[in-house]
Amino acid sequence: MRAVRAERTSVDPLLIAGVAIFAIVYFALDLNRLYALRYGADLGTYAQTFANLAHGSSWNYGEWREHFAVHDAWSLWLVAPFVWLFPSAEMLLLVQVAAICGAAFVLAAFAREIGVDRRSASLLGIAFLLAPCAQGLVYDNFSDNLFVPLLAFSGALYVRRRALLPALFFAQLLLGLKEDEMLFVAWFGAACALWWDRRMGFALVALAVVNAAGFALYEWIERAVPHDPAYTIVPQHLAGTAWLVLFLLVPFAFTPLAVGWKRLLLGAPLVAEILFMAPWTYDPSRLGSHYSGPLLASASIAAAFGVLRWPRAARWMVPLGLVATLFFNDTVLHVGRWPYIVDWSAYERAVAVRQSDRIAVIPRDQEGVWAVAAVNERVRLEQRPGPHAVFCPAYDVDARAFFASLRGRMPARLCGGVPVAPGAPTPKPYLSGHP
Repeated sequence: MRAVRAERTSVDPLLIAGVAIFAIVYFALDLNRLYALRYGADLGTYAQTFANLAHGSSWNYGEWREHFAVHDAWSLWLVAPFVWLFPSAEMLLLVQVAAICGAAFVLAAFAREIGVDRRSASLLGIAFLLAPCAQGLVYDNFSDNLFVPLLAFSGALYVRRRALLPALFFAQLLLGLKEDEMLFVAWFGAACALWWDRRMGFALVALAVVNAAGFALYEWIERAVPHDPAYTIVPQHLAGTAWLVLFLLVPFAFTPLAVGWKRLLLGAPLVAEILFMAPWTYDPSRLGSHYSGPLLASASIAAAFGVLRWPRAARWMVPLGLVATLFFNDTVLHVGRWPYIVDWSAYERAVAVRQSDRIAVIPRDQEGVWAVAAVNERVRLEQRPGPHAVFCPAYDVDARAFFASLRGRMPARLCGGVPVAPGAPTPKPYLSGHP
């Protein structure tokens, strides 16, 4: 028995190599985006939240209130010590890369646990990394939902082993990421009670109910309103949702479909959350926005069972995943896009704001400066965009300008690391603060 368990938990060198390549590539791309001042408000918001947790407060000047009043996110306490030791946005980028890479290892371990062979389990882990949603999570702004795959896979692994206490431990961490996870844990706990282990399933449902009651009580005491989206009875972004679902299936060679339509319906509430959110939520065709985290986790677990039924499909995962990455990705790792061109003088000004002992208010259209500087607790982000805010193109598609910049020849005009026409408006560089 021990020999079997040891063989199931051994890590394939193929998976190690795949994870290492992914980690190096995306940490480099994340740094490029940070230095080009292209990260949005959330990276700075979480950086300042973690910095303030050293004083016991989750206040930040991105949301202009306590983050724990915005979301039920107390599990993020576990990340805060890394920021205290290394107070920088770079540390958060490293954490998010580590969270997604760790999830690939745990997913492969789960697949081995249910009986998938070692090589197919490794290909499944690599397919997870090639999923546009996973790459979006690791390249987008820092988010609590980027930890969902790691914790969901860990919990599923121990549920499969019928190890009650470890399963409840990871479920509790998952419940502490965001309030909507309470609904998802209760939903899948009920499914567990129906189809797998009654005691464990009911325990998961009870844990979700207790957390929901605790969060509601906390919000009532604090007289706070969580930052939840509005919902509508009219579906939003039907085409975008269909696109999202398609590219949840492609990297896994459509193996989630092998579990049958009844089990696929378990993912319906996760799709519905995206489909009926309105009016300000992202179009789901933006693969990898943080809303996709729970859906990605459930699709990956379904793919593990699907590989067990369609073992020959595993060989197609990496080729299909590469196609999805190179032609349908929402990150810079896409044919025709190039890393941002870094204006080091602009980045140095942002670092100067981070190192200053003066109060500084960053314009809303310069969220990239906020992302770099927000670990300084005196730095603030404007609550609303100004009337003349300028926003830059999403990606650099000028190959000539990119390669010229590597030789030291900078474009005449840059807008957030993207070359723009001479007459195009660009944001004014942030320079000043308040005593």
